[in-house]
Amino acid sequence: MTEREWSITTSQEAIEMHERYIVQTYKPHKFVYARGRGVWVWNPEGERKMEMLSCYSALGGGHCHRNILQAFVRQARRYWPGSNAFYNDVAPLFAKELVEFCEMAKVLPINTGAEAVERAIKIARKWGYTCKENAGDSLGFERVVDAVETAKTWGKKTKGIPLDTAQIILCDNNFHGRTITVISASSHDKYKRYFGPLTPGFTLIPYGDLAALEKAITPYTVAFLAEPIQGEGGVVVPPEGYLKGAKRICEKRNVLLVWDEIQTGLGRCGKRFAYQYEDAKPDILILGKFLGGGPGQVSAAVCNEKVASVLEYPEDGSTFQCHPIDCAAALAALRLIQDEGLTERAFELGNYFRAELEKMKSPRIKEIRGRGLLIGVELKHELGGAKPFVTKLIEAGILCNQTREHTIRFAPPLVITRREIDWALKRLKKVLAGP
Repeated sequence: MTEREWSITTSQEAIEMHERYIVQTYKPHKFVYARGRGVWVWNPEGERKMEMLSCYSALGGGHCHRNILQAFVRQARRYWPGSNAFYNDVAPLFAKELVEFCEMAKVLPINTGAEAVERAIKIARKWGYTCKENAGDSLGFERVVDAVETAKTWGKKTKGIPLDTAQIILCDNNFHGRTITVISASSHDKYKRYFGPLTPGFTLIPYGDLAALEKAITPYTVAFLAEPIQGEGGVVVPPEGYLKGAKRICEKRNVLLVWDEIQTGLGRCGKRFAYQYEDAKPDILILGKFLGGGPGQVSAAVCNEKVASVLEYPEDGSTFQCHPIDCAAALAALRLIQDEGLTERAFELGNYFRAELEKMKSPRIKEIRGRGLLIGVELKHELGGAKPFVTKLIEAGILCNQTREHTIRFAPPLVITRREIDWALKRLKKVLAGP
């Protein structure tokens, strides 16, 4: 292929071809990526912008980080994916370092975030049907069970609930992906209208409400699945004590605790994982996005000893599971986080970024939320939504996006410098605090 056949030369050409040939399930802003390095990207015409969305946290190392790029290319030259009918020599290295990084027992690698959520659901359901742990008297089985076919199960006080009855508790305003099963657990009608019949087995409760969680648990409940910070929900940080309280309730009621840290994990929030702000370690930790370093498409359900061996052959699998090229990029990303102190950088610079935003005292801002380098700026609702301000910020050189209508989300690469944040703050001030 010649260079002309390989590339698009104008932004307009890219936009027109995108709209002509790709099913339009997004409404992209009118900027076309043509080149990127670190926190900076350029369109085909050479116009430069600052990356402040990071592919929804997937680009923790920025664009084309040399370590991740070298690992990706080096493995691409060795061999491509074989088959899960055989072993490869990259996946076990990645799995070992991820398990040690998370301080867990085993990992189930998969490809996308939604798939990892699906695997966590599968693990939780099978655990509920097959595990033989004592559930404790707190569930009150004798009070709630009167059906003959289930009385024997409850009489044993085990978690071995009858097949096809498992319930998983999630939170309103959640976002865990867009597969049929995952949207079935959403509180947003726009994600699930026209796609029924939906998957049963989910209960929704208000986010941040421990009393609601305890009340919602029944003998059929196998897991509580939530985000320690709701990303797509508007960068919503729960009340202090919520994460630890949820863990305490789950342990008392013999329910699995599952944190979805696809957006918040791997240093993004100033800790390796957001749950560590309250030492609320889960039974299953769901990871994705930056796990693949940027070029790799890797996600994972990382399990503790309690659930590490629940799934067995042939209950799960995927053609590109343990893809050696993706695993090589993921391995490089894990080492990058540690070797370059990206977690500590996110904590320090995130605190600085939020403090400077607060100093603006903009009459347009209702609230500033977040941890580390995941920041949400909620505008006053009478302004009519955040999208016009996002458009102005893009024109000013900052690539960001609105979430839940009124909130602007900032999630720059974790390699960003203070000087680059100051560059962004000058433009943010003009748009958000200016006339």
